[in-house]
Amino acid sequence: MQKKSAFLLQATSGAVLLACALSAQAAAEFGANVELDNTYRDGSAVASGDKGISQAGRVEVGVTAKAGDDMFVAGRTTFLTQKNGTVSTDDMWVQFGNKTGDVKLGRFEAADLFPVVNDTLVNHAGSVYYTNTLRGRMGSDTFHAAGTVNFGSNMSFELGLIDGTKNTIAATAPNAKGVRAVFSFGAGAFSGRVGVESGEYAPIGTADANKVNGAGATGTFDAGSFKLTANYASGRQNAVSNNRQSAMALTVGAGGLGAGFITGTNEKAGGEQKVQTTYVAYTMPLFGVKGASITPAISNSTLSDNVTGASTRKCNARSYPLRLLISPRFY
Repeated sequence: MQKKSAFLLQATSGAVLLACALSAQAAAEFGANVELDNTYRDGSAVASGDKGISQAGRVEVGVTAKAGDDMFVAGRTTFLTQKNGTVSTDDMWVQFGNKTGDVKLGRFEAADLFPVVNDTLVNHAGSVYYTNTLRGRMGSDTFHAAGTVNFGSNMSFELGLIDGTKNTIAATAPNAKGVRAVFSFGAGAFSGRVGVESGEYAPIGTADANKVNGAGATGTFDAGSFKLTANYASGRQNAVSNNRQSAMALTVGAGGLGAGFITGTNEKAGGEQKVQTTYVAYTMPLFGVKGASITPAISNSTLSDNVTGASTRKCNARSYPLRLLISPRFY
């Protein structure tokens, strides 16, 4: 005889959003943006099939609604129409709580521990660890929950849980299982985050599962027209080689101009790989249209590899992305 016990919390994103939108206290926001990324790639680290110019993009349409003040319920759903002809969901979550704390369930991304400026597309010549492996937006039926406790207006603690065990049959799917904790704080123009993550990602539960255990920190000084951000990440990844990875980044933003330098090291049994990436991006208004901008960028990445024990070789991967971002919002 089998016994089953279950605690069921069921809510559809559409129902929550509709309930919020009909509430007298609701603050529903509808929005859309168009992203069109035109990228030219070359260099010895770029596979022959990936060299040359490519174009990717999407149209995003979303709605966010929130009802309540001291006690609230909120939800968001985002639909993507992509240039490859597919339609998918980006965000789909519900959130409830109060000013002291809240719980979020669904498909979303948790706090970023390795941000870059200008929403720039950065192509690396090798692997760079960001402490964002368990950040979110995993497989279609992966469980993801994050609870946040607020300690005043400038400090909070977020604890996330991801469990994609059911998806082990899909070895190539972006599934994960583990926990992630992030502490956020701020004082005046300075803000920062520190966090850890521990778990595994696809294929989960198999001999070649990719284990991950790491920690990271980011700090930003924001003076309005000038922004300086420093990131650091360190951890162990991959069950086969159990290689240790670390990364550091320094990014600067001034007006619409952003620039950054990222360096990453992968230590393996036979040696190490070093990746160094620089990028520059500039975001400017598009024809003076409110909410519309265009961001041309240039990035260059170099991989130094002596894992095989042979003489160090260097590979370059150059990328020249041009992003068109149009984000009109209507209420």
